[in-house]
Amino acid sequence: MALSLEERVVLSELAEGTCLLPAVNIARISSLTSTITLVKEYIKLPTLNELGAVAEGFSKRCGFPKVIGAIDGTHIPISGTSCNRDAFINRKGYSSMQLQVVCDAKLQFTDIYVGWPGSVHDCRVFKNSPLRRKLEQGYLPPDFHLIGDSAYPLAPYIMVPFKDNGHLSLAEKKFNKCHASTRVDVERAIGLLKCRFRRLKYLDMQLTEEMCDFIVAACVLHNFILMREMFHDDIIGYDNHQADELIDEEALLEGLPADAVAKSNDIALLL
Repeated sequence: MALSLEERVVLSELAEGTCLLPAVNIARISSLTSTITLVKEYIKLPTLNELGAVAEGFSKRCGFPKVIGAIDGTHIPISGTSCNRDAFINRKGYSSMQLQVVCDAKLQFTDIYVGWPGSVHDCRVFKNSPLRRKLEQGYLPPDFHLIGDSAYPLAPYIMVPFKDNGHLSLAEKKFNKCHASTRVDVERAIGLLKCRFRRLKYLDMQLTEEMCDFIVAACVLHNFILMREMFHDDIIGYDNHQADELIDEEALLEGLPADAVAKSNDIALLL
């Protein structure tokens, strides 16, 4: 169902940042979609019965099996916070807030986690997220998994690329190529989010609670729009966060779990 004219006007104002001065005025948007209170309705991980269909959506790209979501982090530039300002300065030298997302092959977010300072590594954000706890508690059957870039730790529930040491086998190279082609959906989803809601390119706010509310609202509206209208690839800008990712040395020191390594090798042989 297409958006009404009134809905388009309000969403356009959110995108331009003209109706949120300050962000607490998000109540106007909430009257349209109840964004904050309806997060669980619009952003939710697939149920066990839905896993197969979600994985089928990802496998259509190049055959990478049993993927139920692509995970990535992105920096939301901010003007600064009223406290702990230094913690929000990322390695590129500007203030930002971390947004971790998981998306499906339709570019809809199925999990979001926001609020960590920009100085914190993606891996640490993930390790402290409710999503990781849910995965550790056995949310996924053993054959299903997320896919993420090399910033994330290899685990049975999250497949990452083989580290290229210059001696990768043909199967491992094919795995990495297929992995990247499948994972690109999360970059497209983040790019679409920032393209539609351009105020996410710079949040001029002081209170972290307001920043989080705004970002969450934008993510909910992102899904709301995709559920009701088709998108066009030509409006999507790819998020460039992954291009300058850093490997988390702490994660490497922990060693690789044998079951996750075996799973990666099995998938590589299947592709």
